[in-house]
Amino acid sequence: MKKFVSSIFVFFIFAFSQPIEIPKDARCVVCGMKVYKYTKFHAQIKMHDGTYKFAESPKHALKFYLQNKDKVKEIWVKDFKTGRWIDGTKAYYVPIHEGPMGMDLAPFKSLIQAKKFAKNKKVFRLKDITLDYINHLDGEMHHKDHHRMHNTHHDGHH
Repeated sequence: MKKFVSSIFVFFIFAFSQPIEIPKDARCVVCGMKVYKYTKFHAQIKMHDGTYKFAESPKHALKFYLQNKDKVKEIWVKDFKTGRWIDGTKAYYVPIHEGPMGMDLAPFKSLIQAKKFAKNKKVFRLKDITLDYINHLDGEMHHKDHHRMHNTHHDGHH
């Protein structure tokens, strides 16, 4: 009986704390990019005033959070393996190259899954991620595009 009552209690906690469906016309709160087509990378932020902000990727959701911590109530990101919404404050993040805008962060609910995916790369928690690091990830995108535009010799090697 005790277990049943506690699971009802847990259900009610989560029932009031859920991400919403992202509107088809939503744009990223950081870069203005259309969010909808990047379903694997969707992220959203619930503000203390009850409004939601959206991002096409975890990287930009975390950038917004780090710049507005006092106004943010919840961060929701999609688990990179299951595609389910997870609490962005409790996720494990692995750096990746193939986000909507280059370098990004793949969120995982499970440390085991994050480590398996990361292979030898570092696994981050939210407390480990700084604005400088997010800006570094954003900078990699611009550096890569710059390199691509000026690299005329393509031999299949990077």
